[in-house]
Amino acid sequence: MSSENVQENLRLLCSYGKSTSDICRRAGFNRQQFNKYLNGHAQPSLATLRKICDFFGVDDHEILLHHDSFKAIVRLRPPKLGVKQTSYEVALDNLTQRSKTNQSLMKRHAGYYHAYFAPEPARNILVRTLVHLYRENDAWLTKTIDRKLDEAFFVPSRVKYTGVALEAFQRITILEREIGSGRSIWATMLYCSEQDPPNFLSGLSMSVETEARHDISCVRGVWQYLGKNPDLRQALKLCGIVDQDAEDIPEIVLEGTDNSLRQGELILSPRI
Repeated sequence: MSSENVQENLRLLCSYGKSTSDICRRAGFNRQQFNKYLNGHAQPSLATLRKICDFFGVDDHEILLHHDSFKAIVRLRPPKLGVKQTSYEVALDNLTQRSKTNQSLMKRHAGYYHAYFAPEPARNILVRTLVHLYRENDAWLTKTIDRKLDEAFFVPSRVKYTGVALEAFQRITILEREIGSGRSIWATMLYCSEQDPPNFLSGLSMSVETEARHDISCVRGVWQYLGKNPDLRQALKLCGIVDQDAEDIPEIVLEGTDNSLRQGELILSPRI
């Protein structure tokens, strides 16, 4: 292990505590010996290093990383001194893994979208919603607004969702829950755009239907990029059930929201 990296990383962890003496008292470390680790005059054994990591809530291998890499991890996941993560917190950290997110890709896709999907293919209804993909601190979040769906789907006239956006393998995954009752949950996966700014994104959305038997359904969808600062009043005004006879809907949207299976297609996958 690199003694210089351990020294710098340990100093960074201690900066989150009240004082070195307080950390040693709470963790049961010998203060004099601990100061030698901080000053680089001694190097902790693997057993001691494991105790240090347990106290600060970091993984053994992380404290051995180059200081710049370790600093990025700590910035995303500040240490909780003496507090051991629950299994739920460990699972949540593993799910989000914000330090592994392609930030430049997410920045390129940040902004507002009109999202199109056909929730009930038999009824030939196309729905348009407004989605905002944005960054807050080091997390990527979404806010979605559905409106004017009450007559067709027996839901409130306006429904809002908040969610988290994750990136892996050049794909964006979004998990959203309805604000308020929290009954409706959506999971959307999108192909990323190679253009800057993006134009259209295609993907799949999975949810539990709000009506009748609450069936689990999966439909194709298309997101149309509106920009970072569109006319939100106008964008929201267009949300709801789309009158396909009165509007000139882009062919890419009609193609990308068609949920039928063509000859040779065995599974539902994005069309574009």
